[in-house]
Amino acid sequence: MRILIISDPIAPPGYAPRVTATYRYLVAEGHDCVLESGTIATYSSKRQQICHFLSDKLFRLSDRQFGKRLYRQYSSVKFDVILCSSYYYFPLWTARFLSKKWHIPYIVDLRDIVEQWGNASYFTTPLPHLLGIEKWIAKLYETHNIRFRNRVLQHAKAVVSISPWHCEWLRTQTDTPVHLIYNGYDAEELYFQIQPSDTFHISYIGRIIDLQLRQPQLLLQAIGELHKAGTISPEQVQVDFYAEPHLQDSVRQMALNYGAAEYLHWHEYVKRDQLNGIMAQSGILVALACPPQYKQHGILGTKVFEAIGTEKPMLLVPSDEDSLARLITETGIGIAARNVDEIKDFIISRYHDWQQNGYTHQAIANKELFNRQYETRQMQSVIESLL
Repeated sequence: MRILIISDPIAPPGYAPRVTATYRYLVAEGHDCVLESGTIATYSSKRQQICHFLSDKLFRLSDRQFGKRLYRQYSSVKFDVILCSSYYYFPLWTARFLSKKWHIPYIVDLRDIVEQWGNASYFTTPLPHLLGIEKWIAKLYETHNIRFRNRVLQHAKAVVSISPWHCEWLRTQTDTPVHLIYNGYDAEELYFQIQPSDTFHISYIGRIIDLQLRQPQLLLQAIGELHKAGTISPEQVQVDFYAEPHLQDSVRQMALNYGAAEYLHWHEYVKRDQLNGIMAQSGILVALACPPQYKQHGILGTKVFEAIGTEKPMLLVPSDEDSLARLITETGIGIAARNVDEIKDFIISRYHDWQQNGYTHQAIANKELFNRQYETRQMQSVIESLL
């Protein structure tokens, strides 16, 4: 089977995007796959950035350029199916365009949808203040793009998404069959490894993006209270953040306010070949969320799957009371903490494990259902069912 896989721009080094893993494993299963991704635009001025943003969002400029390039490049190649992996909208137009030109089916793999963000803005960069008009612009933009997305989904032969909530919601938006395939972990790169450490590491590894959407306050408060009670000391315990450097000062100020500044250690992003080793020496892996009142739904970040792969205790702070909390409970990987006392109890329990063994380990229920080889076999089944 010859498959054209198209995606939004591939993520920077150090992150294993779903689409590259899908490509790699489909090739390993014997399929003839071509992977093409969009490019990240660069600008020499703010004016160019604004002009490109408007033309791109209003007229799908990047999508059209991408689609026409692929049409010219592969005009002599006969593909059986198109698999479009999308973060929100790009390259949905391209998938529809090539499908019509070549008269072949396409499948849409939606990793995120705007509705998942609930009361939080899904704009990575907030719109400039325009006397309140920016709120109307954002709502108009959101409505326009949801309608565009749903039109594209209606013509797809199948839709795939990453959590039960996403799938349930998308079934209200389209008549196309919708399938659940988790993001999963890469079993070749993430696995349980005994690596004793002289320090008990509580590690957050990944992007934070926004401290409103990813809130570490309860964790830092718990560390401060454990320190004040004399339960832990900075000589034996570290709270490690491998995250954006520009957020360091804000998090350090939070830690200072809670009396946990001595425990905080900030690091550069982790390279792929370092990831398993850093997780193996960690006593607890942390995932950050925001409180339930933000009404976010279905967000299943890679953190929980990485913890499943390495069989390390997972601490979700605070509990999202949604898909992530349910997955943590079902797999037994750790705890979705609702308050400071639950966090302290979990830390103390795993800290005692580390004191006794020099490392921590968490037994996982149905671990084999969450590796990317299994997820790719699910995707393969969806593709084969169409042909």
